[in-house]
Amino acid sequence: MSLEVNVVYSERHKLHRDPWNHHPESPWRVEEVMRALGETGLIKHVKLMDAPPPDYSAVLLAHSSEYVEWLREECKRRFHYIDPDTYVNEHSCDVAASFATAARDYALRALNEGGVWVILARPGGHHAGRSGRAMGAPTLGFCLFDYTSIAALTALNAGGRVVAFDFDAHHGNGSQEILWREPCIVHVDIHEWGIYPGTGWITDIGGPGAEGTKINVPLNHGAGDREFAWSLLHVVKPVVDIAKPDVLVVFAGFDAHELDPLTGLEASDNTYKLFGSYINELVRSERVRGAVVILGGGYGRGLVSGFTSFIKALMGFERALQIQPRSPGDHVERYMPEILRLLERTLSACRVS
Repeated sequence: MSLEVNVVYSERHKLHRDPWNHHPESPWRVEEVMRALGETGLIKHVKLMDAPPPDYSAVLLAHSSEYVEWLREECKRRFHYIDPDTYVNEHSCDVAASFATAARDYALRALNEGGVWVILARPGGHHAGRSGRAMGAPTLGFCLFDYTSIAALTALNAGGRVVAFDFDAHHGNGSQEILWREPCIVHVDIHEWGIYPGTGWITDIGGPGAEGTKINVPLNHGAGDREFAWSLLHVVKPVVDIAKPDVLVVFAGFDAHELDPLTGLEASDNTYKLFGSYINELVRSERVRGAVVILGGGYGRGLVSGFTSFIKALMGFERALQIQPRSPGDHVERYMPEILRLLERTLSACRVS
């Protein structure tokens, strides 16, 4: 029996675009994903839903009013770059705010009703900090609003326990900055070390009172299926066992795929089947009430094959081939047991309070 998956899509995403189609963050990304769902027949097995209208009160859950107002003024100026990586036009703020609203609304539904919600969001989200550029990053990295933090904070404010899991190849510096001092949200981020935004080292574990709740797994250039399998087995699964979340928020980037042109990781479709199967297992066994999955990066053919493999496994139609785990390196293996002990201690205090 397959797991029902709700896919949140909006034609409005096409309004956020570079008129010359030179930018890698383009409508092609989501349209190719939708085309693949149709060609594989998966579209018949998902419940397709439209993203809600933009509600900026959702955006303000994670971002300062000053940043939001500045960005809205920038969007009024029509197409231009607000930094060397990131463009906006007159539609961009409302498009991003619509997906931010979806992140809020479906996090509540995941908590209260259960189920799996896959949000095909554009533009990206996890590099946008509370007031814009995060943790010293030189740009916003294609992103405007941080959907991950909005979903996680929504579920927390409604009384839920939350784990946010980010497997995009780039570190989610915006999410880490926004959630840094929050002791009751666990944020796990597996990413390639040494590329934009240059943050997310193993020793970044959370602010005062939140130590151990921010967990980074920096992978070396060339890491692939075996290192991702180790990270799932020795980091993500123990974190879920300790945190016992009601809601899992996933920032699902597919730019760690071996076919992606912008990164140096070597994950195959099998890694994404592994992640999809694990989320399926958590929901079907009722170890989590629900999950919100937000589309992250992926800028080549790896996005399409990786996403399709992930959805097939998430729904229960396919499972990953067996992968022999391999440690990402001593820098992770040495520190992780102590970080997990810190996590357990912090969450114990969080639950008491």
